[in-house]
Amino acid sequence: MSPRTRLMTLLIAGVAVVAAAVIALTVTLNRPKEVPQTDPVAATVPVALDADGLAKDFSLGIVLTYGSSGEPGSEYNGAAQGAVVAAHRFSQSGAEVTLSPMNDRGTEEGAREAVRALAEDGVSGIVVTSTGPQALAAAKAAEELGLPAILPYAEASDPADSTWTTKASGVELEEALAAALDGKSRILVVNDGGPVPSTVQAAQALNLQDFEDVTALAQEAAIQTGNQPLPPVEGAPADAESVRITNPADAVVVSAATPQRLARLVQALQARDVSVPLVLPNGADAPAFAAELATLDGAATGQLVTLAPPGGDGSALQQDAQGRGMSAFLSAVRLASGDTKVRNLTGDAPLAESAWAADTSSHDAVVALVRAAAQAESNEPAEVADALRTMSLGPGEGLAGPALDFTSPLALTVTPVPVHASAQDLGLRPADANAPRLVWVPSPAAP
Repeated sequence: MSPRTRLMTLLIAGVAVVAAAVIALTVTLNRPKEVPQTDPVAATVPVALDADGLAKDFSLGIVLTYGSSGEPGSEYNGAAQGAVVAAHRFSQSGAEVTLSPMNDRGTEEGAREAVRALAEDGVSGIVVTSTGPQALAAAKAAEELGLPAILPYAEASDPADSTWTTKASGVELEEALAAALDGKSRILVVNDGGPVPSTVQAAQALNLQDFEDVTALAQEAAIQTGNQPLPPVEGAPADAESVRITNPADAVVVSAATPQRLARLVQALQARDVSVPLVLPNGADAPAFAAELATLDGAATGQLVTLAPPGGDGSALQQDAQGRGMSAFLSAVRLASGDTKVRNLTGDAPLAESAWAADTSSHDAVVALVRAAAQAESNEPAEVADALRTMSLGPGEGLAGPALDFTSPLALTVTPVPVHASAQDLGLRPADANAPRLVWVPSPAAP
């Protein structure tokens, strides 16, 4: 090869190398950025849940307060039917989960007796669906007997390492309440024997015990919010112009001893045209509140605000892991409700009658205990507790609500936010003309 030819060859090769480098750099710089894979759950979450490793004859105890007439501790009985939905989902894959309900009779001693009876029956763990003193007594009895216990609707005062709460803590709820009242300068408290967080800086408080009846209380509240005029001054002319209070309240915090009494207060305030936000710190998320408000012809409007973790039926419309988990849960609710052989926890009615109220908290408590037993490959309560203590669960493991981290007694991993009532029927549960129309949805500003 002549020197001239060799030089041309080298030049052409050099140009090719440079061109290739430029092309590679251009492709690299213009390549679309890969979206981080933070949501490894499958495109759909199956309705049927498997439990490889679950031992035969696996059973869980469900401690609840029987009753449907406002008995303290029974307010979440409808919500607790989510446990039946979870058991039915496992049965679809051949994993039999027996639920053993036990009545705590609404007393602390009854709760202790219920837990002792369940332990003698050989359950591997318990879900305490009651609230109040009996729920705490049940949790303490379970601790003493070595039974793992999950409380979906109550917060244990001093939880052991085998007791978990899956509801928001009191501190978190107070922070959410502060967010709900942000910007409100004159807060009125309306109370019927319920707790009022100490963080509420109220300008005035009205207690039902100080009034003739709930109507009189609501009338005074309406005056204090400027929605009703002040009573006429004695001796004033009949045609005297009505006068309204100056500096009226711009929000009302409503509290009551039971969800039913809370609904009565809300309906009375609505009947007197109180138009400011009605913030309900306790009890409004219970099915008993929705049922009683509907019975009283109260309105489920955005005026009503309570505090809850992000989620709810509406999350089934989200295109993410939690949305798929909730969608699978609601499909399971419809499937179980369509089977007349599937009964409610107490066996006295088809599940379909309470399908509108079955929630994810009780469902996820059962799923968690089943997952722990399957991992332990044992029905022994101590081994189930040991396994659960190491677990963090989410939609990929069959949860329908927020992710739960059982390495902590307070297992909920998200904080509550203000949510607003809506009467919209999302059409995601079995049609039921008798069911109340009330769902809780986050405000647009909430994450």
